[in-house]
Amino acid sequence: MAAALGSLLLVSCTGIFQKSLPKEPARYEWSSLGELSVGAAEADITPENEQYLGGFDLNRVSTGIHSRLKARVMVIKVGSGKIALIGLDNLGLQREDVDWIKSGLYGFANGNVFIASSHTHAAPDLVGLWGYYGLSSGRDREYLALVRRGIMAAVKAAEADLRPARMRLGSADLPREGLVRNTNKDGVFDRKFTVLQAVERDTEKPIASLLHMGCHPEVFRRSNSEISADFVGELCDQWRAAGHGQAVFINGALGAMVTPKLHRAEGIVKMGAALLQLGEEALASAKPISVPDMEVHRRDVYLPMRSFGLSGARLLMLIPRNVYDGHLRSTVGYLRLGELEVATLPGETEPGLAQRLRSDSHRPNLLIFSLVDDEVGYLMSERDARDPEFEYERSMSPGVDAGEKVLSALVGR
Repeated sequence: MAAALGSLLLVSCTGIFQKSLPKEPARYEWSSLGELSVGAAEADITPENEQYLGGFDLNRVSTGIHSRLKARVMVIKVGSGKIALIGLDNLGLQREDVDWIKSGLYGFANGNVFIASSHTHAAPDLVGLWGYYGLSSGRDREYLALVRRGIMAAVKAAEADLRPARMRLGSADLPREGLVRNTNKDGVFDRKFTVLQAVERDTEKPIASLLHMGCHPEVFRRSNSEISADFVGELCDQWRAAGHGQAVFINGALGAMVTPKLHRAEGIVKMGAALLQLGEEALASAKPISVPDMEVHRRDVYLPMRSFGLSGARLLMLIPRNVYDGHLRSTVGYLRLGELEVATLPGETEPGLAQRLRSDSHRPNLLIFSLVDDEVGYLMSERDARDPEFEYERSMSPGVDAGEKVLSALVGR
């Protein structure tokens, strides 16, 4: 009885220091047309001090560095308008922190910047959940400031690198066995590995490549205490070394629960090499795509905050999260680069929900970018969210209907 009462009080305390829910969610629409230019760069964002690592267990403190963490950036300019695609070696960022980071990017509208966390489980905890057993936040504000400076430097360098460009798009299929698995639903994962490469218009020299697939970067398991970009860093480093230009990795439908089958440090190297080979297969069959214009549509989405874990973490001031009449404020988006279409989601998208989004929007080739500008946890269909098989994922989601609300916001844009 006491435990039940305590739980009720804890969840009800979500209401402390709330803001009012707006009558209409904020929206952003933008478009540009003209000549295509692309620039790219990366910046090191590796901490040199001890950090709580995000994911897996509480109080997992870093003891060394396995591989450097990066902010990788592709700036795409069409006519006079520009966007920035940023791949970040981190578990995830909170919406309020993302807005603060974007405020330092001179010349870019907030809505034209997409910050996508790779979701590595071997980087500092910038959400705040994985500190000292719930008694302290895992979020280091000084490290967050370092990340902000790194992103600002990389975006500035990428913009300075802008060159007239052409784009080509290709894909290859992940093997059904041996590399990636779904631990909750055997065999259910998005097999497509997609490459969008920009090359110099006149010389065909590679400038940058967007690399996209859906998988948790957790080759290093919970026993690991070294900072690492996991397979994402290995893939991006091998990509550059192979002469394909700057790599920017953005994760896809990784949620509930798509994970590598390889483990330990040697598994990271093997997975990086296997994905490099897949990417090169995708390039070999890539087709030119026309990008005479681009457009962005974004809107806020408010998700009922029903998760005991998230509510408790906010009450204990472990996570810096505003609440609006019991709701989290997050964001969804649609990006079109010529004939390429992308949906951006704020959490770990379940493969089934991603497929429903493609079906309901009548866009079978829609790319799904997860963990963009926010980490709200798992985004699942309500049927799966209520399934006992997904008990853990349900506890790490705003609520059982969070995925449905995100889907409705996107399809009804």
